[in-house]
Order: sequence, then structure tokens, then C-alpha cells
Amino acid sequence: MSNRLRVGVVGANGENDRWGAKAHVPAIAALEELELVAVATSHEDSARKAQERSGARLAFSNYHDLVKSADIDLVTVSVKISMHHPIVLDALKAKKHVFCEWPLALDSTQGIEMLNSAENSGLKHAVATQSRFSPGLLFMKQLVDDGEIGDPLFFSLAHHLNSLMTMPSHRWWLLQSEQGGGVILIATGHALDIARWILGDVTAVCGRADTFTKEIQFTDTKEIRPVLALDTACFGVQMSNGIMGTASTSISARGGGGFRFEIQGTKGRLVAETNGMVQYSTARVWKSTGLGEIQELEVPDSLTVVKGLDSDSAEFHIAQELRAFTASIRNGQVFTPGFEEGVSLHKIIEALKRAFQSSSWESVEA
Repeated sequence: MSNRLRVGVVGANGENDRWGAKAHVPAIAALEELELVAVATSHEDSARKAQERSGARLAFSNYHDLVKSADIDLVTVSVKISMHHPIVLDALKAKKHVFCEWPLALDSTQGIEMLNSAENSGLKHAVATQSRFSPGLLFMKQLVDDGEIGDPLFFSLAHHLNSLMTMPSHRWWLLQSEQGGGVILIATGHALDIARWILGDVTAVCGRADTFTKEIQFTDTKEIRPVLALDTACFGVQMSNGIMGTASTSISARGGGGFRFEIQGTKGRLVAETNGMVQYSTARVWKSTGLGEIQELEVPDSLTVVKGLDSDSAEFHIAQELRAFTASIRNGQVFTPGFEEGVSLHKIIEALKRAFQSSSWESVEA
């Protein structure tokens, strides 16, 4: 293994509106401890375009050849959700460390198989719930852990996006629930991960969900397609430490809204907000105590460990997480969030889906 970890990106489509090209490739380029060696897409022409854009030494038109390459130490996976499971298993079988986008898989069953394979291999694994590496949200967690608002009591959470109104045709799978599309896995998963990371384990959920936008028009082809997945959810959350919360998530919010997380404690409250998706938007933080007015806090610069990137860019939080993941590979330490956190988040989502069907509280499986 060279001084720099050699990285192969699966899903580095040549067009920079795809997540692999938009987030993974520039994030890797921003880190001196990583070297982008190879890119893979599903077609030869797009692989060549990805190679030209990224400057990668190698290009593959299928992921099998990339993960088997002796020139790769670490594989990052950024493709549609249904492909995560086979690609990750292939990469682990080829003895490669793996950084996989969230959702980890289509469900916890697939995720458990991926986790077991990773653990049995002794390889390092990470799931890209990259909002945990947002400087503002890291600061919020520090404040909670330090008791700045006393004991947390309850919270409200919102992640309101207009994704359905701005969807290009290559993201067609986001309209179909069996492909992992809709509001539940991605928008709800990322938001819930922040709540449980900062406040504690989720033990039960209850709520309702619906599809308010019945059809959409792709922004590029102008084709009209039906929405075959839930686009909005409202639900309650119970945590193991007694903290309660309410949440609403949507990809059909025509007015947008971004992400908002408010925590009320025995000594005051904290609020974090972003203007867009929490995955790649700058989080601002406010605090109030007693009856005083709420005041915005300055996020410590020390929490930005990757310099030179726009904090609202798609690659910034990915780069922050990749830096920490690379360090864990180097020093042999367990990385968090790994596949275990991915599996447990899937189990929360699955309890939420059961709650939508039963209209009652559903426990999260251990």
C-alpha cells in the first residue's frame, strides 16, 4: 500500500450532475492522503468521459473489474440504491475497504449481510451519513454533550425538500418505492440519523405518510411520470433515554424549507438550520437560555478539517467524512458511522414503515 490510499469510485458518471462525479470525485481530489486511481460506470463511453473529467489513471465499464484491480485500496460506492449490496459484497470479497453511500442497502437484511461480510473480512467500512461531519452539527452535538442546555427533553425535526419538482430523468428510480425511492430512505434517513447521533437510540416510532404529488415532469426530457413512492411523512419518535420528538420530512415541499432541528432542554434550547438538504448545506446554530432571546453562535473553525471547499458544496461533508475514514484505516481503529450504524438506521426506517401501516407505535428491532 502506497503512502496515499488508492481509490476507485463506482458510479463516477461522466456528467457532473450525478452524485459520484458531483461529490465523491472532488472530495477525493481535495484530500492529499487519497489518490483517485480509477472510475467505473456501466458503459464504456461514460467511463471514458468520467476518466477525462476526473483525471483518473484507470477507467472501467463495469464495477467487477474495478474492485478486482490490484491498484485499488479503497472503493467508494455512489450508484442507485439497488446496486449497493452486490457492489459492496464484491469489493469486500476483493479485499478492498469500502465507503458506501446512504442508504446502505434496500433494507436491513441486505445491510446485515454487508456488515457480516465486512466484519469477517477485517476490512474497514463506512456509510455516508455525512451530515455527522457538518461543522455546525458537530458543534451542536458538542454543546449537548457539554450540558449547555441541561438535560435534553424533547425535539422537533423537519427536512422539507422540493426534490420532486427538480428531478432529471436519470433519477427515475427515486419515483419507485421498490428501488428505495421516495422520502423515507434518503431524506428521512439522513434527518433521523442526526437526531439519534446527537440525542440517543430510537426505540419506537408512530406516524403517517402519503404521496401528495401524484406525477412529475422530468426537467430534461419533459416526460411526465407517476410518483409510486411516499413523498411526505409526519411521525413521532421515542428514544431509549426518554427523550421524545416529532418530525416531518418531504420531497414534495414546493416552498422548500431545508433542514431544521430544535432541541429543548432543562436549561434552554438549541436550533440548527440549513437552507437545503442537510447532506450538503451549511448548518447554522442558535442557542437560547431562560427567557432570553435566541442568539446565533459562531461555529468553531477547528471543526472544518478540510479547507478550501465551499461548505455548501456536495463534496464538503463527504470530504470531511473521508478524511476521518482514511485516518481509521491508517491507525486500525473502528470507524463510526460504519455498516453497523447503517443497519440500525435501516431498522428504524422499517419500524416507521410498519407504523404507517398499523397506525400505532412500532418498536425498533434490536
